[in-house]
Amino acid sequence: MERRRAGLGELDFAYGVVHHKDHCRQLIASNGFTTVCEIGGGRSPLFGRDEALAMGLDYTILDISDTELRAAPDHVKKIQADIGARDLDNSGRYDFMFSRMLAEHVRDATAMHRNVLRMLRPGGLAFHYFPTLYTPAFVANRLLPEGAARRVLFFIFPWRRHDHLAKFPARYAKCFGPTRRMKRYFERLGYRVEEYRPFYGTDYLVKIPLLGFIDSLFTRLVARRRSPRFTSYVWLVLRKPAIVASGGAQGRT
Repeated sequence: MERRRAGLGELDFAYGVVHHKDHCRQLIASNGFTTVCEIGGGRSPLFGRDEALAMGLDYTILDISDTELRAAPDHVKKIQADIGARDLDNSGRYDFMFSRMLAEHVRDATAMHRNVLRMLRPGGLAFHYFPTLYTPAFVANRLLPEGAARRVLFFIFPWRRHDHLAKFPARYAKCFGPTRRMKRYFERLGYRVEEYRPFYGTDYLVKIPLLGFIDSLFTRLVARRRSPRFTSYVWLVLRKPAIVASGGAQGRT
């Protein structure tokens, strides 16, 4: 891949794509977790039947879409709910909760992260993988009217037009890189930030020669500086402390 040759290595967005599943598996195994909830997994859970069985998982999918859940395989438990709802039944029950390319679509990010905190058992982990502002491609996606953004997406990735992976509105609420402000935000909610790992670059502009070239230069510049403000994606690992003080931001645990 071009950006690999440019020397981005483990900062390359492709590294995050390729190694995300292994990292998720490692977090589960190293902590001895068994009760796992994937948020927004729908019909395509990250772990297949054989993997979940080998890992000894009690595996739940939480998704807002009844259509997606009906198409989900039968090795997972299914909950239809909006993770960003303020009235979600969120008593602590999971060791590990994770999402991939979900956080950018949530309207109320604070409600989502509070719900996850409450649904985790003390000592549990949340692992979110999502795109971030302010990389140019995602700024454009945020600013364009939804119809125009959809047409651009289908131009770049024609197969998405007929695939079940529809384009959902992207809001990017609290979807930013590892700035001090964002770390404080999660700490105020009651989490301990264990990992906030940046990745740089996207494949959205590769088919547009001039924009692709400019984007490649921009990516190399911000990656070299390891800019926390111009990341493209992040891995975010948050731990619920084993002993959580009661407070308004956290609610019941």
